[in-house]
Amino acid sequence: MPSRRTLRLVGIILAGTVVAALLLPLTVGMWQGEDGRTFCYPVIGPVQRYNPELSGDLLARTRAHEDAHALQCRRDGALWHFVRRLATRQRLIAEAEAYCAEANWAVAQGGQARIEYARVQDELRETGWFRRSSDEVLADALAAQCPQLAETAAREEADWNARKPRRRAA
Repeated sequence: MPSRRTLRLVGIILAGTVVAALLLPLTVGMWQGEDGRTFCYPVIGPVQRYNPELSGDLLARTRAHEDAHALQCRRDGALWHFVRRLATRQRLIAEAEAYCAEANWAVAQGGQARIEYARVQDELRETGWFRRSSDEVLADALAAQCPQLAETAAREEADWNARKPRRRAA
C-alpha cells in the first residue's frame, strides 16, 4: 500500500498536469496555418483564440466559425465537447455545423450560396480528420447541418447552369 506521501505526490503531479493542459493552450501562439481555435473548459466555458494577422472579412468569417464551436461548448458541456471530437463522425458533425455558420455569414454579407457551399465542402475535404471520408459522407454531413443553405445553393447552381450558353454538337 502506497504511503500518504506518495499519494500526495501523485495527486500534486496529476493536478499540475491538468492545470498545465488547461492553461498551456492559452499562452501558446496560434498553430501554423490556423485562423482560430475554440477551447472548451469545464466551469469556464469556451475560450477563443484568433490568429493576430487576421482582419476584416476573414476575421469575421473565422469568428462566425468559432462562435459556432463556442455555442457547441455551451450547449454540450466541456466533457461531451471534448469526447465527441475524438470520433471522426462526431467531429464531422461539429465541424459541418461550424462551417455552415461560416457560410451563412458569408451569404448574409452578399455572397452566393452556391459558391460558399462549395467552398466549405472543399474546406471539409481538406481537413486532415476527414481525408478518408468520401465526398458523399462530407456532403451529407454538411447538408444535414445546413439544409436551407444546401437548398439555396442547389437552386442557384441549377439557375446558373440553365443560363450558361449551350455548346452545339459538332
